[in-house]
Amino acid sequence: MAVSSERPLGDVPDALMGLVKAQVKWGQEWFEAVTGMQAPVLDNPWAGWEEAWKKAANAKPVCHVPPPCWMPRQLGECTSYVGRCSTATLRIVVTNCDRVGRTVRVRTEGVEGMEVDPPTLELGPMHRGTVVLRIKVPEEAEPGTRHEALVWVEGCNQHVLRWTVKVGEGMDSCHEIRVDDCPDYRHHWYDHFYCVRPCMNRRTATNG
Repeated sequence: MAVSSERPLGDVPDALMGLVKAQVKWGQEWFEAVTGMQAPVLDNPWAGWEEAWKKAANAKPVCHVPPPCWMPRQLGECTSYVGRCSTATLRIVVTNCDRVGRTVRVRTEGVEGMEVDPPTLELGPMHRGTVVLRIKVPEEAEPGTRHEALVWVEGCNQHVLRWTVKVGEGMDSCHEIRVDDCPDYRHHWYDHFYCVRPCMNRRTATNG
């Protein structure tokens, strides 16, 4: 049986190559007209594509996928250095960036006797409030002593901060952390089908 010498796509590849060459020529003429400089000569229009493809194949992904919707939002870490008989203070400034009022609660884990003032904020729409946390370092505390606490801020969303107090040379210490407590009603490309993103008190048990 005779084998057909006809190409499966016919003259399409040649036509496509001709179109690419025409585009390259137009680009060279446009470059020379705008800049007054001679454009580089490209004998092989595909060379640039091949190089770009190689770079793309070796490139690292640039899309960042955040944690699932049921995980608390990380506020990072804060470290306070204080001396004996001194006080480590942390100011949590919370903004309710919603159109309705919100109750925000602040609680801690890991360190006993920490003062939280006040433990609850009643914030109106777009209002802001401050919660002050204090850890008093006793006189008998040894230098190098380390206290680590988790600070939970629970309003529309659940936020968590890791606060570390280190005893050493120094006086009182005060840090300020700002928290924007905002609902997220936008559907993102990385959302799972079971992710509902309103505030915590309106989420179903499926979302944790």
